[in-house]
Amino acid sequence: MSSTERSPFAKARFEFLAGGLVRMEWASDGVFEDRGSLAVLQRPAPIVSKITVLEDGWVQLSSERVQVLHREDGRPFHPGNLSVKFRHRGSWSEWKPGDSPAGNLGGTARTLDLADGDRIIPFKEQADGHPTPDPDSAFAVDCGLGLLSRDGWALVDDSQSAVLDPRAKGISPWAVERPHGERLDWYFLGYGLDFKQALADASQVFGAQPLLPRWALGYWYSRYWAYTDLELEALADDFESLGIPLDVLVIDMDWHLPGWTGYTWCPDFFPNPSDLLARLHQRGLRVVLNLHPADGVGRHEEAFPAMCHELGLDPLVTDCIPFDCTDPRYMAAYFRHLHHPEEERGVDLWWMDWQQGSVTSVKGLDPLSWLNHLHWQDQVERRPNRRPMIFSRYGGIGSGRYPAGFSGDTFSNWNSLAFQPGFTAQSANVLFGTWSHDLGGHLADTHTIGTASVKPDDFNPEIYVRWVQFGVYSPIFRTHASKSADADRRFWAFPEPFRPALISAVRERCALVPYLYTEMRRSEDHAVSLCHPLYIQWPDLEEAYRHPDQYLYGSQMMLHPVTGPIDPETGLAGVETWVPPGKWFDTAQGCLVEGPSTRRAAYLLNEIPAYVRAGGVIPRQGATALRAGSLAQHLILDAYPGGNGHYEIYEDDGESLAYRKGEAFCIPVAHEEECGVRRLSVGPARGGYVGNFGHRRITIRFHGAPPPDAVTLDGREIMWRFDGQSG
Repeated sequence: MSSTERSPFAKARFEFLAGGLVRMEWASDGVFEDRGSLAVLQRPAPIVSKITVLEDGWVQLSSERVQVLHREDGRPFHPGNLSVKFRHRGSWSEWKPGDSPAGNLGGTARTLDLADGDRIIPFKEQADGHPTPDPDSAFAVDCGLGLLSRDGWALVDDSQSAVLDPRAKGISPWAVERPHGERLDWYFLGYGLDFKQALADASQVFGAQPLLPRWALGYWYSRYWAYTDLELEALADDFESLGIPLDVLVIDMDWHLPGWTGYTWCPDFFPNPSDLLARLHQRGLRVVLNLHPADGVGRHEEAFPAMCHELGLDPLVTDCIPFDCTDPRYMAAYFRHLHHPEEERGVDLWWMDWQQGSVTSVKGLDPLSWLNHLHWQDQVERRPNRRPMIFSRYGGIGSGRYPAGFSGDTFSNWNSLAFQPGFTAQSANVLFGTWSHDLGGHLADTHTIGTASVKPDDFNPEIYVRWVQFGVYSPIFRTHASKSADADRRFWAFPEPFRPALISAVRERCALVPYLYTEMRRSEDHAVSLCHPLYIQWPDLEEAYRHPDQYLYGSQMMLHPVTGPIDPETGLAGVETWVPPGKWFDTAQGCLVEGPSTRRAAYLLNEIPAYVRAGGVIPRQGATALRAGSLAQHLILDAYPGGNGHYEIYEDDGESLAYRKGEAFCIPVAHEEECGVRRLSVGPARGGYVGNFGHRRITIRFHGAPPPDAVTLDGREIMWRFDGQSG
């Protein structure tokens, strides 16, 4: 039906939001919901559907992909009054309410707190008062349902969520309960195995994954530790003197006065926070502060009198102002007195570390997803020309439009590392593409599942190296650990052979930023996350579903991180990789392999199994860059053998929303190989933006090729050198 057509039913409404995406509502009172929710950003104008009246009261509504059949009988949707037919594997398949989602490919989890691999290990209190992991109470990580399924259909049930009412008093729009009475609000996706189109259409309803500021793609140093201002500056000095890229300093809970919740800088550690933030900004660093808001605002906080005054409370008789995210007055004061002054002082980002429940006084309103929304909207309204960004846990479908995600406190062991590549890629199935993991793990691995408690190397340096290498090819690159003297995360604090492998990895991450940034811009436009499962590209191949530890990293690369220990006899870690169709270049071993096939290879500690498509071109920035947020004055183009390839490098100012008005440019690159001759063509660039370089240094590197006899540019012979870094 189109938006102007009258529903042929009294209690049901069907809106075709795209060819394969249908909103199906049932309301006992016949009043349908047009407001948005925390899941639904917007509803495109419904496309016109064909309405056919059949026998026995059945009515069919059709698009090119989906046929909905409904017969009104006064009851909510059930198998006897609703069915949906959709195209799948060349024929029509049928879905009815209550059908098992057995083929659903999964979504992602709210948090990985206390995760040991794919299981959550809760703590239990011992007689001595010290909590210890309790393997006997373990349960599986729940990643829920995603938008993609091997059965060809998926269903999002938004019936129980609160809605956003633009008429409500407060930060507009405000969350309110749905009207009373029995009602259903379903979104049916019937795309068969056309996963890319399913994600593209879903992003128009649940929200696209917006482009992050460029600095967020650099290295984040984070550790739960009581740093002083002088120690943080000394840490920044060490990074700079050692030539190790650093973009973001994260300060955990000890920035504020003691307590789970806090908003006042601790004077013992930070006697002059304004000066500290100014000095860190002069270095080009961004600063993130940890935030646990659940305990409200106590009388010890500097902002307590102002909060009391705004909320009409007497500060002489009030001990604590309770946290209440459902109260518009409280939230307005919360931002005005607790957050805006610190942002003006120089805080760049809040790490909203919410762990305090999932219900509020408003039915259907999750405080986590609501806080994510409110913090995002506060930035949009207060600084409309700057890209908003939050750092928080996953709050359900629709959360992908509020990046970035903090996955929580996992155990530091091989199990947890091995689980995270597949977990990260699978999150693309719910349009959530920017997980940030505690690289290295958070909690010491002080137990062995199924046995008595033991104490191995709590923070194994080999695990740390491999976790950091996975982080290089993750959305957000952030190391972290619990408050333990053994959990040092400074790369240079490790002995050989771990130190050079760690430093090499963080430099590789910084070098890859031009590629990362380009691919994240593509994610916003095309809805396929930076890290995504193989089956999104090869949905018809069975093998693509059997290797969750492999994933595509943008359009040009495939990763298979090492997630197991080195064989002490060989010094190598064995990896068995399914090579997808086509030719792929193993950048670690410098060889071209062809798929589909299974490949067994072994890698040194400093090697990462990263594959590039045959003929692919990967843009990088030169070693002179010490942080990701800086524009690449020296651009390196790595061209890989095996065929022809084309790529467009994307750039903008890295901070503002001007790119949505076209203020950006693209550099086209063509890599051609014919009769043993390889040629790379660059430019000319299209577009422009404020601050872009008119000219820059470009280095072209042909991998998998012997040294040339000569190199020419526009017919003129130029100087070149052989660096010997690739086969």
